[in-house]
Amino acid sequence: MADQCDRREVAGSRSWLIRYRGELWALMGAIAYALSALFARIAVRDYPIDSMLASSLRALPTLLFALYMSWRITRGGQGSNPRLSDWRVSGLLVAYGLLTFVVGNPLLFRALALGGVLVATPVSGTQSLWAALMAFFILHQVLNGKMIAGMLISIAGIGMLAIGQSGGEPASPQWLLAVPLALGTAVSWALSGVLMSSVLQQGVNRFNALAVVTGTGVLALNLFLAVSGKLEAYLTTPVGIQGAVLIAGLFNAWALVSITTSLTHTTVATTTTISSLQIALAPLLAWMLLGERMDGLTAFGIVLVSVGAIVVQRGGDGGKMREAAAQDICRTMTGD
Repeated sequence: MADQCDRREVAGSRSWLIRYRGELWALMGAIAYALSALFARIAVRDYPIDSMLASSLRALPTLLFALYMSWRITRGGQGSNPRLSDWRVSGLLVAYGLLTFVVGNPLLFRALALGGVLVATPVSGTQSLWAALMAFFILHQVLNGKMIAGMLISIAGIGMLAIGQSGGEPASPQWLLAVPLALGTAVSWALSGVLMSSVLQQGVNRFNALAVVTGTGVLALNLFLAVSGKLEAYLTTPVGIQGAVLIAGLFNAWALVSITTSLTHTTVATTTTISSLQIALAPLLAWMLLGERMDGLTAFGIVLVSVGAIVVQRGGDGGKMREAAAQDICRTMTGD
């Protein structure tokens, strides 16, 4: 009798895991994104690492993952995507790579160095706001009252965050500069997202596109380091600091796997809502593990930014494109 009860409990647990596996994958993605921010902060806090070098190192795990998935696509008989030979499509992907890896990510590392996780992560997490505005003006997608309300909530949250940081001991005396730097990151990521949406809508496989995008970014970053005479930073930067950035990149790649897997098991709205929790999880971990200061106003500001981002995402109309991308991801990862 006891054995039967045990078997029923195990079966019930497995059934629960299967039923909510999409939500669990999304939660793992949020945690991975938060840990990525945490290790990036550790790197810039302990050493003045060059932001271009840091961006290149952080991108390497994602590049390797994208190349592996592209190889699986080819091995599975799907072949290379002919749309990539179109200069307009490839041009959009190159622009995406430059915006994300040469502009946005270096700005994020500077924001983390000056403002810490508590400022940089929530402000850079407003990318969904700017993406919604750009999608409205560029792609003519919907912008409704719910989304506008979410934007206003997040803007109020940034204001509360700034007030809370100004009242105590921030990460650095120049912490206020982290706000426009993180906003620059958010705008760069948002514009990149609009470009990627345009490419995916033309039928380009997501991982083929990601390989081109990440490869472009890593190549451009290292060309910049070479031209500026900073390529030797790979040799002079302590191994431990580079290791922290690489770990941040590994968590970023794992977050990508988790979010894309989540999209194959649950709705887009559920995945984006749960993954948005990283905006609050990263500051919480920084407060608990790195000793970054968080008072009531700062915490309230982070909550407002998170709520605003979730409202904007749930009010958007990008579901059809994302669901198509999710089906594409499912076929690639299963080899079908």
